[in-house]
Amino acid sequence: MSSVVVALDGGLGNQMFQHAAGRSVAVRVRMPLALDLRPLLQRGGRAYGLGDFRLGEDAELLTEGPPPRRAGRLQRLFRSLTGGTQTFKEASFAYDERIRRLQAPVRLEGYFQSERYFAEIVDQIRHDFTPRADLLAEIDALALRLLPTEPSVSLHVRRGDYTSPAVMAVHGSLDAAYYDRALRLVAERSGNTLTICVFTDDPVWVRANLVLPGKVRFISEHTRTAMQDMILMSRCTHHVTANSSFSWWGAWLNPSKDKIVVTPARWFQPNAGVDTRDLRPDGWLSA
Repeated sequence: MSSVVVALDGGLGNQMFQHAAGRSVAVRVRMPLALDLRPLLQRGGRAYGLGDFRLGEDAELLTEGPPPRRAGRLQRLFRSLTGGTQTFKEASFAYDERIRRLQAPVRLEGYFQSERYFAEIVDQIRHDFTPRADLLAEIDALALRLLPTEPSVSLHVRRGDYTSPAVMAVHGSLDAAYYDRALRLVAERSGNTLTICVFTDDPVWVRANLVLPGKVRFISEHTRTAMQDMILMSRCTHHVTANSSFSWWGAWLNPSKDKIVVTPARWFQPNAGVDTRDLRPDGWLSA
């Protein structure tokens, strides 16, 4: 069994953050990384989403038996004294610098939604999140057919689970005013007329509620997997994200130093009490 284990939970974007943080620790301590799928299997509703990436070709996946129970304070102290596997749980949504002092064996639990967790191995993470070779041909064909050759901006509108009362109580919802501000900011900064590439799980709502200037293409109506959407998003010139880890990664995977990325100024509801100071990489804008 690997000496560094990271528990996967949530959707594709969350799983990518968790893998990236685990990979960073594993590289630092020079130990292999394992992905614990048991929390996903136990909760249901969310599937393992990383198998379409290159890391999925040789990733060690833990699927048998129940996930470890959360250790109490005395158990954690005993493990630290005896050299047993310790469990590291992030203290808050902000970057937790304690992760840099971890030693193996260790199990990571949390969301780890900050580039700071893997800033030292960005090339490795970009490699890990490259689509498998057998899937690239289809993505390249989709890109050739769906994406414009002129400068473009991806626009992500997430509805689905974000419209449920429980999720809205935490994340809130993004209105037309946000997308209008964000698109104007990208247009001003780029100085170009941009084709808008829409990625959404609710194209009916977008067409009814957003006034999108210029040329518009609804990309998600022609794809079949979340991974395809994310990679096509990353191939746009600039990005307007939702308050979603999915479009965070769609923007981050674009390697261009000239990209403009606009994110919501408010990622969570104010009363959620979430500290997002480490969420946006340097140079990303908010609107």
